[in-house]
Amino acid sequence: MRSIDEVLRAQARALIAVLDHYKLLRACDGDRPPIWREVEAFGTGSGSAVDLQSIGRNEADTTAAAFTIGVKHRAPNAAVHLALATFTNLSPEHRLLEPSRWIALALAFMDISIPGSGIKDEVYARLESAFDAELDAGVSA
Repeated sequence: MRSIDEVLRAQARALIAVLDHYKLLRACDGDRPPIWREVEAFGTGSGSAVDLQSIGRNEADTTAAAFTIGVKHRAPNAAVHLALATFTNLSPEHRLLEPSRWIALALAFMDISIPGSGIKDEVYARLESAFDAELDAGVSA
């Protein structure tokens, strides 16, 4: 049986994999913002839920600043920050759902369309699939 910390790290790896899949580094001017790097390090490290919450608190000012930027060309960047910040929140039942909404918004601002049932549904399905893959990889390791 996996601990909550192992599950959180698998979710962090899944989130980073989906951000990479959609090439959302472009939204951040080609450079991973600190919160991205911290969530990525959390996913590959041995951190706990407390460490994840700490990341969110440490990056709260930057995230708030990203949220207040209303200029269209900066909106995808803000949405990526918000996807990562909402991931660090205390609501495990929405830990992948909330970031999927922000990722979908970033893609919409970047005029990236996804065929099928809808961009938000596709992003959430991709996050869930990446998470399942991370859990399966953990079992076989």
